Amino acid sequence: MNLTQTTIGAAILMACGSALAGPVIDLAPNEFTSGLSGIMNTQMSELIGATESDIFQDFTIYAGNDAVNGAVLYEGTFMTRVVRSYQTGQIHFNYRILNPNAQLAGQISNVEVSGYEGFQTRVEFRNELTSPGVDGPSNASRSADGDILNFDFAGMLDTAEDSRFFFAMVDSTEWYTDAATATIYLQSGESVSLSIVGANPAVPAPGALGLLSAAGLLTMRRRR
Repeated sequence: MNLTQTTIGAAILMACGSALAGPVIDLAPNEFTSGLSGIMNTQMSELIGATESDIFQDFTIYAGNDAVNGAVLYEGTFMTRVVRSYQTGQIHFNYRILNPNAQLAGQISNVEVSGYEGFQTRVEFRNELTSPGVDGPSNASRSADGDILNFDFAGMLDTAEDSRFFFAMVDSTEWYTDAATATIYLQSGESVSLSIVGANPAVPAPGALGLLSAAGLLTMRRRR
């Protein structure tokens, strides 16, 4: 798997939503919604923000989850885009599946993303005519402990289709590297898991770790 992180910039994320879409859905732990219909910036100014990170991870899913002997069922790229809202300063995690190998026959049924325990979390997908991708998820659910979001592509996402951006907005202004996991499932049951960025209030940011280490050294020196 290749992990590529683009230069952090201030590019504005173009939202993608249907004119008939409703507001984003506040998904509490142990809740399910079949109401994902897409949304665009003009419907909710909070969606507009600066892109802080784009991460692309190539992945392969094998028959029987056997990377040695199993046939390749699906190859593609999982994208994570981290956006900071101009209006609130809070983080939006945007996900997308793209660049599928059209010669394969696998169909993606759903994507689970962890790392949301303890956060207010709102979900939807972007569906403007100018947006990249073909399909967004139809349903979403959240685990009882609130940690895992499941985005369900009811019509399946096959190897001729890129997905729309589907996203989760959290009530946090911090995000961390390798703090969450995305698991991509095929209709046939096989899957692959990727380590991705996420919000995690229990883990200090990389810069904070450096400050803590420096503070510890200063304390030791003073005691001496």
